[in-house]
Amino acid sequence: RLQQAAHQQHSCTLDECFQLYTKEEQLAPDDAWRCPHCRVPQQGTVQLRLWTLPDILIIHLKRFRQVAQRRHKLSTLVRFPLRGLDMHPLRPPRSCPPDALYDLYAVCNHHGSMQGGHYTAYCCNSLDGRWYSYDDSTVEGVREDEVSTRSAYILFYQRRNAIPAWSASSAARGDQGIPASSASWGWVHSAGSVQQREH
Repeated sequence: RLQQAAHQQHSCTLDECFQLYTKEEQLAPDDAWRCPHCRVPQQGTVQLRLWTLPDILIIHLKRFRQVAQRRHKLSTLVRFPLRGLDMHPLRPPRSCPPDALYDLYAVCNHHGSMQGGHYTAYCCNSLDGRWYSYDDSTVEGVREDEVSTRSAYILFYQRRNAIPAWSASSAARGDQGIPASSASWGWVHSAGSVQQREH
């Protein structure tokens, strides 16, 4: 209980989460791989990298932790930016597009535990730029500093220069000199990953 209580008080940034997610790891001796050149088992390394960046970036925060036969809800405060999430550092330099800045437009929150819970949402209105809280049939305005909470579960980001032509934000902003190719809608897809192994 003391360890769990201490963990609940912890906080981190979204950038720190990305750094841990893409950190190079040493493979265990049991996971050694046979080098195709020297034919000798090697205790290599593995690393996840983001290979592509979608127009819509969905980040799922890990909120549940397995301890022995039980699963616990994690309420670590993850501080995430509402505007200007820079994905440049997570991409290989040669494959990173110039427009790798993302703005948050929605957050799915999970309240409760594994036994029972409730979902709410914070969404940014693309017409007035204000944030609103959605809880079943109740909708009310919230301040920007209230959006990042310990209940944040799924974050929805949109590439800054990729605004769907049919969206309200596109209609509100007008042409604004945005090229048609940048404003066209792209299907939501997950960022790929590449595993790198080295001697």
